[in-house]
Amino acid sequence: MKPILLAMQAFGPFAEREVIDFRALGEHPLFLINGATGAGKTTILDAISYALFGKTTGAERQGEQMRCHHAGLDVATEVDFIFAIGTNIYRVQRLPTQWRPKLRGEGLKEDRATATLWQITAGTEPAFDLNTDQQKLLASRKVNDVTQHVEQLIGLKADQFRQVVVLPQGKFRELLTADAGQREDIFAQLFQTHRYLLIEEQLKESARELRQQMRQHEQNLQALLDDAKVTSKQELTERLQQLRPQLSQLEQQKTSQAKAVQQLRSQLLQAQHVQKQFAQQQQLLSERDQLRNREPQINTQQQRLERAKKAQQLAADSQHLALLQQQSQELRSRTEQLQTQQQQLSESKQQVEQAYQRALQLDDDNQTLRRQLEQQRQWLPKLESLQQMATEQQQLAAKLTQDQRQLTEIDEELQQQRENNIHAQQQLDELRTALDQQTSLEAEQHQLTLWQQQRQRHEELERQQQQLRQQQQQLQQQLLAQRATTHAAEQQSQHLENRWYDQQALTLARTLESGKPCPVCGATEHPSPAHNQNEELVEHQQVIAARKTFQQEQQKQQQLEQQLSHSQNRLDLVQQQLHENGEPKAPQQLDQLRQQLAAKASHYQQQRRQLVRLNQQISEGQQRLEQLGTKQRTLAERIHQQQLQKQTADERLRMLRQEIPEDLRSAEQLQQSMSALEHQLQQNLSRQRRATEQREQLLEQLSAVASQLDSTGQQAKNVQQQHQHVEQKFQKQLQELGFASNNDYESARLSSGEYQQLEQQIAEFKQQVTRVDSLLFELQQALDGKQAPDIDALQQQQQAAESELQRSEQDWLALRDQCIQLENVLKRVNNSKKQAEQLHKRYAVQGTLADVASGQNTQRLSLHRFVLSVLLDDVLNVASERLQQMTHGRYQLLREQTVADARSAGGLTLLVEDAYTGQQRSTKTLSGGEGFMAALALALGLSDVVQSYAGGIRLDTLFVDEGFGSLDDEALDMAINTLAELRASGRTIGIISHVRELKDRLQDRIDVIRERSGSRIVMRTQ
Repeated sequence: MKPILLAMQAFGPFAEREVIDFRALGEHPLFLINGATGAGKTTILDAISYALFGKTTGAERQGEQMRCHHAGLDVATEVDFIFAIGTNIYRVQRLPTQWRPKLRGEGLKEDRATATLWQITAGTEPAFDLNTDQQKLLASRKVNDVTQHVEQLIGLKADQFRQVVVLPQGKFRELLTADAGQREDIFAQLFQTHRYLLIEEQLKESARELRQQMRQHEQNLQALLDDAKVTSKQELTERLQQLRPQLSQLEQQKTSQAKAVQQLRSQLLQAQHVQKQFAQQQQLLSERDQLRNREPQINTQQQRLERAKKAQQLAADSQHLALLQQQSQELRSRTEQLQTQQQQLSESKQQVEQAYQRALQLDDDNQTLRRQLEQQRQWLPKLESLQQMATEQQQLAAKLTQDQRQLTEIDEELQQQRENNIHAQQQLDELRTALDQQTSLEAEQHQLTLWQQQRQRHEELERQQQQLRQQQQQLQQQLLAQRATTHAAEQQSQHLENRWYDQQALTLARTLESGKPCPVCGATEHPSPAHNQNEELVEHQQVIAARKTFQQEQQKQQQLEQQLSHSQNRLDLVQQQLHENGEPKAPQQLDQLRQQLAAKASHYQQQRRQLVRLNQQISEGQQRLEQLGTKQRTLAERIHQQQLQKQTADERLRMLRQEIPEDLRSAEQLQQSMSALEHQLQQNLSRQRRATEQREQLLEQLSAVASQLDSTGQQAKNVQQQHQHVEQKFQKQLQELGFASNNDYESARLSSGEYQQLEQQIAEFKQQVTRVDSLLFELQQALDGKQAPDIDALQQQQQAAESELQRSEQDWLALRDQCIQLENVLKRVNNSKKQAEQLHKRYAVQGTLADVASGQNTQRLSLHRFVLSVLLDDVLNVASERLQQMTHGRYQLLREQTVADARSAGGLTLLVEDAYTGQQRSTKTLSGGEGFMAALALALGLSDVVQSYAGGIRLDTLFVDEGFGSLDDEALDMAINTLAELRASGRTIGIISHVRELKDRLQDRIDVIRERSGSRIVMRTQ
């Protein structure tokens, strides 16, 4: 990340908009940010950190706390930052939560924090006023989205950025003195080594899965054996060998019984078939008797069917006669209707002729109405002109009255505005005098901030002191208990060891023989050999285990004593810091001071707002006076012109009224008169039209009725002749077919449904007779010489044989299922054992890899920490070169190779080697100046190595805030030379300090100048 432009507005001590163009300092500058204490040097770093991550470098103040108290309420607090990552250029803008004036009305409203991130288009000159074509929006509005996007671009989070890019005031030693866990997080982010953590997790997960699978296989194997009710594979095999001969014997018995059952089933089926034939024969004989009883009825139905067939031959002529009879009746009815209608029309003809003659007499009235209507239509335009002129006259009079009243109001408003302007100017002069007499609140606010920080520091130290005291009490109790445990373990170890030595003497005593030398002392006489005391024997492994237990408890006791000593040292340090911090002011007193300052600030801001409002009021009042004067002159001229127009309109209206009769000057009256004439004329025309239409319609109806009467008479005559001819033909056929009369013919007729039903019944009867006779003949031949069988006896024999077969099959199936189940269990047991062996082989490899990768080794070093330790060695090599240069070869940074605490992981703890003593010690033991140089060397080395690995993170910039004041002149020279060398390699280095020597040595500077109304920035270059 390389800065290009930074803009701050109402941020920290900067009341106005301050812009820093880093390009003016050169391509790869080494520059100084200089200024008095409290001027706002560190605020520049806070602005960069806040723009990128929404947090300040010290992480002690939130964005809303960074608002400048010197800024007006109408000035928004914001930070705008343009920076480069490689060849890509980005712009980020943030506004913290702040109170702003309402757009409408009085009072303030809270604006929530916002953030926006753009990427500036390639080839575009970086600036803050680019349009949408020159910059691409990446994230907007949501501050967390912008922060996450920036973290992805830079590759660092806020706290990591503070440790490797911006070394803020009082924080530059964090990376140097951080514990191994914190340093692991920082390095993992910088070198993107998270994939090694994934490898560790995958190896551990694979080992866990293998262990789970092995346990599952063991459980499955035991479950298989439990289901088979055996305890081992051998017992399972023996069970199968016993059951197989029994299964073969049962299978032979089952086959023999099945053959016997099959023979009995065949005999029973044959007997049932014969019995069924005898029963069928009896049923057919009964059915034949029933059919013979129905023969007389069927013969009667046959005769009726024959008569119906003859009647069907006359059906067509009969239907034709009925149709002709119906037509003749309809024609007679139609003739009567037409004669009645003809008579009614003749009676109406006389009335219609009279109405027609009356209508012809209305022609003269119509001509008179048309003349009157045309005359009134000619008056209509004149009446419209008269009304329009009257309306214009009224409008002119109303407008003249309105303008005269408005002119009076303007005169009064002019006088009031002059008085208001004079009063506002007096208030403005008094307010300016009061503001000039007020002192600045900056010093009081700064002092209050220091008191608050002192109070917070005091409370934090007291909390730490209380925690440490509680920790000491717990450690003392644990130490007392551990000492007792250690003493007991020591006694037990000594007791077992003494007993073991006694047992060794007893063993030796058993081998002694009189006259032979003792292997220990060489004596040939053994007057008092050791005797067995009837005690339980002690194994040597018990002695070793007891001794190891004692050593472990002793080590725990030493660890507790070290922890207690460390806790006491920390408690002493906290108490010393409490003493140095001094006695803070009481919270009630701080709240009272804060309220007083807030009231003063509120009153000051209120007066400033009133000052702005009065200035605006006076300016607006002067503009209003000018507007009213112009409006007054324009309105007076317009009133004069309106008076002349009104006189002319009055004369024209008088002349037009003389031309139009008085009774027609109303548009409504004239329109009503015209409407009445038009209505009367339309009524007359309508009466004439209706009379003509009625006369013509009546004549047409009379002619049509006469024509219909002639046509209907001719049709009736034709129908009568056809009826006589068809009647003669029908009677002749009736006699030929043997029907005595029409009634005899009608009684023989059947409907279509009845005819078909009767015909079907006769056919079905004949089919049934034929079927029964045929079946009886076949059965008599089949049963010739046979007798009815004994079905019950055969069924009892079959049931007995089937019962025996079923019992045999059940026994066989049970034994077979048991054999199959045991064979399946045996196969699954064999497969499970093979799979278990494979899993054990895989776990022997993967389990070992997982243990080694997760740090379960002699060095307590995981795979991820091993990779980071290699990278850290590279960083320390580069950092040590610079540290040796700055300390004349005295110090170099090393990585601790051993694990001091068996409970913690190793590999990333830092040590410093002192060439003067030849000893290695913790980096926390360095003095302030030495620690600054070591932290600076480590940050520079880290930047070099990260750049060389090119892991997507570019550390092109380094800011150092203070720390140089702890160096002597020679050390200061060495630090400056080191930074100058780094600048030559293409880095941007910014130093924040008020040390005068740095101001003399560095010509490129950003001077922060403190003033009563807020700080400002001045760029100074060579």
